[in-house]
Amino acid sequence: MNLSDVPNGKKGLILEIETGKRLFNRLVSMGINQGHEFTVVRNNRNGPVVIDIDGSRFAIGRGMSEKILVKEI
Repeated sequence: MNLSDVPNGKKGLILEIETGKRLFNRLVSMGINQGHEFTVVRNNRNGPVVIDIDGSRFAIGRGMSEKILVKEI
């Protein structure tokens, strides 16, 4: 399942980030990495996906969110 498929209010775990090295390093530097738990704050199916990780909120573009593989917990 991709991050873009997780509905509002659901929690999940980041399994894998399937991107190039540059985007991967950018996400990791922001604190978005494999093994982190998150909560979807907003996913309206258009526009960015807003997630919360350890009290920090991140807006991730739709295309980027489709490259992050997750599972709901």
